[in-house]
Amino acid sequence: MGKLPTFVLPLKQILIIAYMTGILWLQRNPLSLVFSAISPFSLLFVLFVISNGQYVQFALVGSLVMALVGYGLSLGQDISFYKTEYKIQDMFVASPVSSLTYMLGLALSQLLFGLPALIVLAILVAVFVTSIVFIPILLAIIFLTWASMSSMGFFLSSHMLHMRNATQIISFVNVVLAVLPPVFYSINKVPEPLQYLSYFVPTTHASLILQYIMGLETPKEWSLAYGFMVQMIYLVGFLLLAKTKAMWREN
Repeated sequence: MGKLPTFVLPLKQILIIAYMTGILWLQRNPLSLVFSAISPFSLLFVLFVISNGQYVQFALVGSLVMALVGYGLSLGQDISFYKTEYKIQDMFVASPVSSLTYMLGLALSQLLFGLPALIVLAILVAVFVTSIVFIPILLAIIFLTWASMSSMGFFLSSHMLHMRNATQIISFVNVVLAVLPPVFYSINKVPEPLQYLSYFVPTTHASLILQYIMGLETPKEWSLAYGFMVQMIYLVGFLLLAKTKAMWREN
C-alpha cells in the first residue's frame, strides 16, 4: 500500500476529537442545541419587536455575528474545563496530536453545537442578500469569523489557570467584540473619532460585509476588499498566536 498523505492523520484526529467532545455529548444532551441558540435569537427577537421590524436586517446581521463570536470563543471555556477539571489535555499533550489539531477538533465540536442556529440565521440573512452571487461571500465571512474567534478562544484559554477566570474573561471579550462595536447597528451611529477605532475590531468588518451584501449603506472609505483583508489578518494572526504562544504544554 502507498503511503497516506500527511494531512490524513491530522484530519482523522480532528474528526475523532470532534466526535468525542461534540456528537457524543449531543446524543446524551440534545437540549444543548436549544440552549446554545438562546442568546443570538433572544436579541434578534427583542430588536425586531422594539423596532417593529424596521431594523430587522441589522438585527439579523448582529445576531449572526454574535453567534459566530460566541461559538468561537466558547472553545476557550471548553478547553479550560477539559484542562483544569478533566485533565483531558494532558492526554493529548502526551500523544502525537498537535496543539492546532486539538484546537481544530474542539472548534469543530463547538460548531456542531451551534450549527442549527447558524444555518437558520444564515438562511434569514440570505433572504435579504441583494444577489445570489453574494452567497459565497456570506459563507466566507461565516468561516473567517468562526475560525478567527476559535483561534482567539484557544489562545486565551491556554493562559487561564482556573475555570472561573476563563468564564469571566471569555464573557468580557464576547461583549467587547459582539455588543459594543457597530455589529447590531450602523457604524454611522458612532461618533466619528470612534468610527476609526471601530475599524480595528474584526467584528466591525464582519458586520459591514454582511450589511454590504444585504444592500445596506456602508461608509465610503470602507470597501469589501478592505473588510476581507482585515478579517484575514486577524485569522492569520490568531492562528500564529495559537500555534506559537499558546501554553500547550505545562512547564
